[in-house]
Amino acid sequence: MPQQHNYLIRGRDKLAQHTDFQLVGRDKELKQLTGILMRKQANSVLLVGTGGVGCSALCLGLQASKSDQHASFDIINKRFYWLDTDGLFSSGDPNSMNEHFQKLLRTLGRSAEAILIVEDARDFIEAARNNGCTNFINALVRDVRLGKFQVIFETRDEDLEVVLKCHSDMREYYTMLDIKEPADDSLFDIITTTSKRLEQHHKIKISAEAINTAIDLTNKYRVREMSLSRAQPERTLNLLDRALTTYRQQAHASPAALTELNQQLSQIESALAGDETSELTHVPAEQLLAKKNELIQAISQQHEQWQAVQQQLRKCYKNQRDGEEGLLELEEALLKQQEIEQQKGEKKAEPETVNQFRSFSASLAAGFESEAISKIRADITKMEAYVQENKAAFDQLTAQVNANLSLDTDSVLSKFSAISGIATDKLNQDERSKLLKIHSVLNSRVYGQDHAVNQLADAVRVARVGLKDPEKPQASFMFLGPSGTGKTELAKALAAALFDDERALLRFDMSEYMEKHGVAKLIGAPPGYEGYEAGGILTNSMRANPRVIILFDEMEKAHPDVFNVLLQVLDDGRLTDNRGLTVSFGEAIILMTTNIGQPNFLDESLTFDEAVSATMEELDEVYRPEFLNRFNGRENIVCFNRLDLAVVEKIARREIEKLNHQIQAGGKNIHINISDQTLADICQDIYVPAIGARGLPGYITTRIKPAVANTLLQTPNAEGEMVIKYDTTTKELDISAPGVPSVLDPA
Repeated sequence: MPQQHNYLIRGRDKLAQHTDFQLVGRDKELKQLTGILMRKQANSVLLVGTGGVGCSALCLGLQASKSDQHASFDIINKRFYWLDTDGLFSSGDPNSMNEHFQKLLRTLGRSAEAILIVEDARDFIEAARNNGCTNFINALVRDVRLGKFQVIFETRDEDLEVVLKCHSDMREYYTMLDIKEPADDSLFDIITTTSKRLEQHHKIKISAEAINTAIDLTNKYRVREMSLSRAQPERTLNLLDRALTTYRQQAHASPAALTELNQQLSQIESALAGDETSELTHVPAEQLLAKKNELIQAISQQHEQWQAVQQQLRKCYKNQRDGEEGLLELEEALLKQQEIEQQKGEKKAEPETVNQFRSFSASLAAGFESEAISKIRADITKMEAYVQENKAAFDQLTAQVNANLSLDTDSVLSKFSAISGIATDKLNQDERSKLLKIHSVLNSRVYGQDHAVNQLADAVRVARVGLKDPEKPQASFMFLGPSGTGKTELAKALAAALFDDERALLRFDMSEYMEKHGVAKLIGAPPGYEGYEAGGILTNSMRANPRVIILFDEMEKAHPDVFNVLLQVLDDGRLTDNRGLTVSFGEAIILMTTNIGQPNFLDESLTFDEAVSATMEELDEVYRPEFLNRFNGRENIVCFNRLDLAVVEKIARREIEKLNHQIQAGGKNIHINISDQTLADICQDIYVPAIGARGLPGYITTRIKPAVANTLLQTPNAEGEMVIKYDTTTKELDISAPGVPSVLDPA
């Protein structure tokens, strides 16, 4: 245990708790931090970052840097102390707490080079307030102002305002240092170094490929699971820890070599059974049979070896358990024997000499123990040696089992797939392959807008290969056109194509930002207003996940002040919230939609080019030129055309296929059959250009789904085709329900 003085943990003792600690990939941040501590003014620090980003590690790095031969003399001379906040407030007695805190201040005040590190500033502030010790905050600020010592407050983004508002002088005497997630190169170095601790715990190696895969997955995808929603590098380390746990469970249940042999045998048996999809169909049957016999023999040998190892491990475990229980019994027997002999000695002694006897027995007990006690002590020594010897044998066997084990890419992918719900084949898809296919993927969901799909896909490719301006978002587009033509659908399709999940789309309905105070929702309320400490929805979301697609829907409804904020985002790719924290949009794709000019595209007397020209004139009347020019000199202002009937029919067919998939996913063997002509007749009657494709899902929901629902309720065993016909005269659907399979009479 580290030594404590008035609930202060000395820096060297704190560092001793973290064996083999090494600060990697944070040279720039460490230099910034040491620079602040060496100042004369505002030389205390508010260390701000999202949970898991490494603020605590950076402070430990300060202590570790004192042994660096290149360390500044000013830092070597500093004395770092960590505050044990929980211990200070654990008594619940304000008088006791105040007494300990005053001793703490006197210890720190002995040298102006002392630095107090509070690992969670909000916990300290709230504990002080809840226990009636708000004077602690004033005392700390006063001593910092007088230069008696310095303070480093670690705090998360969401807690920053609680810390800043705890005292009016916080902004004057503290310098805020915002710690961001490490860059890719630094992140790999950090994970490679830190993962050694995971290897020691699990006693299994981690391959470099597994580390790269874990970094790529946790950078690209965000999941709601708690441990994987924190900042890097902790997010990657948590994934590796969980992948190692699952891998170890599987490997210790069945060895990897045996699993591989069984898989090979399964492939050969499949080929021998005539499976045309097998990769071994071209191999002669004689060779397959010979190989099968070899595998069966090898599997048998491996199985016997594995059973022998398991028996040895179970034997070691039983011996270990019995040894520890026997050791406990011997220790209890020793205490009991000591009590018996002490009682006997007291009875034999005269009453007036009892105290003298106790003093004498206490002073000579170590050298003059009875034969019974000496024997028990000898048995304890033997048992301890036996337990240690057995533990060494167990560790040696475990090391033999783990010697050929290594966490690989497939294990990381499998674990992340189980957590996120995203299929492994999608996670394993190469980024290059995904970008090459992005045109076809988007076209499979958005019909009739090839020009928009091509332009967006090209912009994404340019950004992803590193040819974009580093100071701007990856891409910025404004989509115009009639409602229901695919503007929002294209944004969802892009999110699914790049992140395999439509929910990766960060959507803002600008009808919620029509008032002047709408800007406060995005970047946070001004000081003094309710919700100031919460920050903004947009800035908070971007700090949590900078790799995102943002959709601002129906931009024409937003207040003009919102455009002023977005000007900076589109031009500089950065935004500062109300608390002074800067967020980057350099890895974001920004899409906006607007309904301006919608009548132009619905006017059948205008060609598409004429509608575009008229719409661009209307845009100039609504938006300022500097705003429109932010979209790549207006090149990324893309107009969507009204849908023709052929496109509407394709969308309707897609919706029917979705419904069939839903039915089959529910375990029902029912298929909706609707001919192309019937679908064309329905679309001809219900399609309204002003509504676009939005009317199709509504029609299917109100006219077709109820018939499916009634069938499932009334005849739950029904299966087969549900044929749908359409009467163009009455505009009614004729739906024939599937039949119920007959049960043959056994007689």
